[in-house]
Amino acid sequence: MAGPEANSSIMDVVTFVESHLALFSERYTGSNIKNENGLNQELCKLLNAYARIECRFFFFEKEFMENVEKGNSPKVDFGVLVFPINSEFYNAYESFFSMEAKRLGQTKKTREKEYLIGREEDGKYKHCGGVERFKMAIHGKNLQFGAMIGYVQANDFHYWQRTIDGWIDELVVGKLSSCSLWSEKDKLQLLNQTASTAKYRSENSRQNGSIILFHLWVNLNPDHLKY
Repeated sequence: MAGPEANSSIMDVVTFVESHLALFSERYTGSNIKNENGLNQELCKLLNAYARIECRFFFFEKEFMENVEKGNSPKVDFGVLVFPINSEFYNAYESFFSMEAKRLGQTKKTREKEYLIGREEDGKYKHCGGVERFKMAIHGKNLQFGAMIGYVQANDFHYWQRTIDGWIDELVVGKLSSCSLWSEKDKLQLLNQTASTAKYRSENSRQNGSIILFHLWVNLNPDHLKY
């Protein structure tokens, strides 16, 4: 797949998150926490705890504002920031990697496609689609790389890759409405998969250029050992 190569700092974060999602799966599969906000909070706590333990140079900020000068600024689920260097806030106010999270399964029919796109609500289009928000530069406006966290609460990784790629096929030919243009490059390319985690990559076009997204999925389905 064409596109820029991720630098070592980006890949450090991607590898770190991927490796600790396995622990998240172990702890939260079958948990009573089913909602996205609750899962995000617990994941942020876990990632920050292990980032400290492992003396990482980065930390995770939940509900990170894209523009702090605007009170109604869009918020990405996780901003990834560097620790201040030599007591100075060197780039400490800016996220160098943004992650948006969505549930896969156990959502209402009207919201099942929110991993990709938004929906009509009260006659207006709501820009709540995870990938779409990156494509529209609502999230990660000045970034070349970002990530989607997928909480798999029903079915398995193969099912969701096939389903999401099928929705992208429909978007390409106009069977589904969106505020962005879609192509084959938006489809998910498998990089790695275990029983509890999966990693994919996509190249997603923007008005000016593109953004590479890593799709980091964690299996929270209590029946996942059956697959």
